[in-house]
Amino acid sequence: MGTFCEIQIYHSDVSLAQQAIRRAFDEMERVERLLSNYDPESELSALNREASRSPFRVSDELLDFVRRCQVLYEGTENAFDPTVGPLVRAWGFSTPHPGRPSDGEIAAAKAKSGFDKVQLNEAARTVSYAVAGMEIDPGGIGKGYAVDRAVQVLREGSIEAALVSAGGSTLYALGCPPDRPGWRIAIKDPADLQRALALVDLCGSSLSTSGISEKSVEVGSHRYSHIFDPRTGEPVEGMCQVTVIAPSATESDALTKAAFILPRDSVLNLFRRRAGAHVLRLEGPCGKDRSVWITPWSSSVFVQNRNAS
Repeated sequence: MGTFCEIQIYHSDVSLAQQAIRRAFDEMERVERLLSNYDPESELSALNREASRSPFRVSDELLDFVRRCQVLYEGTENAFDPTVGPLVRAWGFSTPHPGRPSDGEIAAAKAKSGFDKVQLNEAARTVSYAVAGMEIDPGGIGKGYAVDRAVQVLREGSIEAALVSAGGSTLYALGCPPDRPGWRIAIKDPADLQRALALVDLCGSSLSTSGISEKSVEVGSHRYSHIFDPRTGEPVEGMCQVTVIAPSATESDALTKAAFILPRDSVLNLFRRRAGAHVLRLEGPCGKDRSVWITPWSSSVFVQNRNAS
């Protein structure tokens, strides 16, 4: 998945804990073999090659994964859309030298995007794409799914307290450390990565963060985010960073993109319907002129550092 993964466990039996960690990492590697769009041998790569030619029969797991993507797409006003791969490629974000494409190139990439062009046949267990050149890019949800699978392996191994992290941007807290209210997570301040913007005690839930400090491109004096509004084909403007807490890592990973893209009213409507879901947004530029916005029911969840720059 192009990142470092880390697992911490509290358990009285060191040998059992080490075995559980190895099994959880093995599961994350298995998920990467399933979902990698860099590995031509992965099932997802085969789907992306074939689904525009004819319905492609997929495994139960991949069908369930695509179905989850569809549910999140439809439930976020189409803001979460894992078919934006052509747009990412047009902007060159997977290359060492990204840059703004022409309007024609953006329009062509947008014509190959849109999850409404993905068709699932539950009975036949097939997935098909309505246009050639479409692809599902797991970058906005795959880390979260891998974290959830690792957590399930830990649960099956009788682990009750663990923290699973994929790159530090998506984490799941299985239970709480002994005698503590949760795993203490620091949300970094993008204006000063040595400082915490806020602290969260995470227990039995997941946290994901997305922001332009992760990846962006400057054209002249303008800085473009790597997070696209799939409805327009343009990078999102006026947003610095978003952190989402949700019951699962699959959800938190995907919902950070929706919370990054949508206006406040839409974010409120979306997250009010989700038990245990919280949002912290840094709106505007990433410097001192930014503003912090938190879902109204989440002020006790995000403990802000008042000294953050």
